[in-house]
Amino acid sequence: MKTEKKNNFALRIAKIVRVGSVPPVMVTILIILLNFCRDDIFETWIQAVVSIFTLAIIPVLAYPLSWIIPKIREKGREGQRNLAFALNPVGYIIAFAYGLISKVNEPLMVIYTAYLLSVIVLLVFNKLFKFRASGHACAVTGPIVIISYYLGLWGIVGGAAVYALILWASLALKRHNLKEFIFGSLTSTVAFFISVLFFAVI
Repeated sequence: MKTEKKNNFALRIAKIVRVGSVPPVMVTILIILLNFCRDDIFETWIQAVVSIFTLAIIPVLAYPLSWIIPKIREKGREGQRNLAFALNPVGYIIAFAYGLISKVNEPLMVIYTAYLLSVIVLLVFNKLFKFRASGHACAVTGPIVIISYYLGLWGIVGGAAVYALILWASLALKRHNLKEFIFGSLTSTVAFFISVLFFAVI
């Protein structure tokens, strides 16, 4: 009986962690931290607002739209997931285009490029190769890697702790297996460092 209660409590904590680490929340935290802890990434408050709108708000529209559009609502969670996969690249493409047109500085352009590359790779593997890489892991790891890169040691230590907690929650809830989660993590990590290298040499 005690074991069952303990397991139920652990699962409740895992659900809270999972919900609290959804992609829009993670990217919003990323933008807020960078905006207040660095003065060389967002040159104006408009850039921060546009970043939240394109990287967080547009993708999250999948949730209300999945209830409004009958065909998607009928498909349940799978329909919602497919719509999210469709809206993510839309938001990221808009962010990337905004960065190019507005000529934002290099660090912000690196972030926009990394997000766009990440979603392209996820789409290729999930839709073309039918390999279920974890979009959640990708969206969690990206901000952690970016924060670690730009904010240094405390970002690395804090990010590692957050990553371990979210990994545990995902495995406990059986949303993904370890291979799917790790691959999703590698997607955003590699995408970010490719972006860094690209802008370093151009």
